[in-house]
Amino acid sequence: MKGWSRIGCLVMLCAMVGCSPIPNKYLRQSETGATLTTIQRNATYYQGKLVVLGGVIMEEEALDGRLWLHVKNRPLDQDYRPQLPPSPDDPEGGWYWAVVGSQMNFPSTHRHWGDMIVVGRVAGLASGKEPILNIVYARGWGVSSAHDGVWEHLVDANYVPYLPVSAVGEGGQ
Repeated sequence: MKGWSRIGCLVMLCAMVGCSPIPNKYLRQSETGATLTTIQRNATYYQGKLVVLGGVIMEEEALDGRLWLHVKNRPLDQDYRPQLPPSPDDPEGGWYWAVVGSQMNFPSTHRHWGDMIVVGRVAGLASGKEPILNIVYARGWGVSSAHDGVWEHLVDANYVPYLPVSAVGEGGQ
């Protein structure tokens, strides 16, 4: 009986707090209201900013040690779940590139993801006005739960190089 009360408390807690598929630290840092079309129209504004998009991987390329995923956009609903655009001609049904900087630990099951969420920094626009996002966090759902995966680009601050101005000189000289 104690097990059931614990499960009930857990379900109640999730209902009250909400179960987002994205860690709160990224939601707090990301630009609210960013969509594929707003990024395309205001690329300069979004340059270097963190955004959240949904989608499905349609193809991939390995270039210069980085994995480039060509993603068909799927707009996110209020719970951050990818949805099909309202119509096939909707501008939100466009494309973007999601770039994995380090393929190490990136889920090999990503080829089976039917839907995914990308939290990434806007790096610019590719040809055809397709945004390029450097992935910080990705979550994918496969056809079966065995294909589900999560990836996060973690940087250990202890290993980030720091060069004081006195060592480099003014102006990097």
